[in-house]
Amino acid sequence: MNQQTIPNITLFDLLARTWQSRAAIERLFFNSDDTLLAISSADGSVALARLADNEPPDSRIVVDDRQTTIRPREGRPSPLIKTRIEGGQGLSAGGNGDFMILTANGELLRINRSGEIDAKVLADKTPISAFDHCLRTDLTAAIVHDRLRLQSIESGQINEVDLGVTTAEIIAISDDGARIALAGTDMLAVRRTDSDCQRLHAIQLSARPLSLTWSADGRWLACGLLSGGFCLMDTETGRQVMLGDFPGPVASLGWSPPSSGFFASGAYRIAGWSMQTPPFENSATGALAAGRAGFVIANAIAAHPQKPLVAAGYANGRIAVARIGSSEELTIRNAGGPVTVLRWSADGRHLAAGDVLGSAAVITFPEQIFK
Repeated sequence: MNQQTIPNITLFDLLARTWQSRAAIERLFFNSDDTLLAISSADGSVALARLADNEPPDSRIVVDDRQTTIRPREGRPSPLIKTRIEGGQGLSAGGNGDFMILTANGELLRINRSGEIDAKVLADKTPISAFDHCLRTDLTAAIVHDRLRLQSIESGQINEVDLGVTTAEIIAISDDGARIALAGTDMLAVRRTDSDCQRLHAIQLSARPLSLTWSADGRWLACGLLSGGFCLMDTETGRQVMLGDFPGPVASLGWSPPSSGFFASGAYRIAGWSMQTPPFENSATGALAAGRAGFVIANAIAAHPQKPLVAAGYANGRIAVARIGSSEELTIRNAGGPVTVLRWSADGRHLAAGDVLGSAAVITFPEQIFK
């Protein structure tokens, strides 16, 4: 008699819904009300995944003789909502649950919940090279050649600033919409977003910027670099520090409001610091433990918005969630394609993950898994 081997069911199998793209996953964004996830791939395609689930993990929990287990999913996840976008190069959440997508030819498009193109944003014949959108103030910022263009959806007013010889590759608006950061090949600058867009700070960078993110309170700014680590700036005083010696590119950065912590990818562990004692004097000042060190680089990290947790995705495909201040961690996926991006939903219930092999996943956690 032939014996069939039943594969082991992993935690990833129990908690995740997965979809397959033709190319590596480059960007993931939840919309403003956590009902959709936008998935952007290296081939320029963009699709939307519904977060509504007929079989959420909480509904599959079984308690038998004081032992708690989760039943495997019986059906398949809802199919992706395909869009007509074929050259997506940038992605952000927009207002009213929509998304904003920058195309390879420099058009900035608003995509509705059905995946249809609703409108062009900041439209004229000049291509846009980078953009960001602030959900709280509905402010959109874009780089058009040597100019910074700001548009308030509420007022309809468009403000433009001549950047001179400055070239910005990445821009990021603070959560309150009051300031904007611009990072280019050799510089990092911070400006106001009011009528005169006054420049507050400007410094030289030692390498090409890969990531740019603000703390929730708008005080701290971090810029990850292709090589050389990252730059951390106190935008109230202009004080800044470069932390180097990272074995890999710092492609993702994350702020943890519950722990007042800051975290970076690109190391053989989840690299983190407490912003109550920021590492201005040396890299060991304020260092935070989170999970275990290993021999594989963390390609992507994402800090939980409400709990002292941080997720990490590694070059060997492993995905883990670690408790900040502890070596305790939960491995969600043991292996797979090298992880490219991680992102938490605003309510902290869902962790989105993408990898080099084109696998996109939404990992939904039961309420009691992180107490």
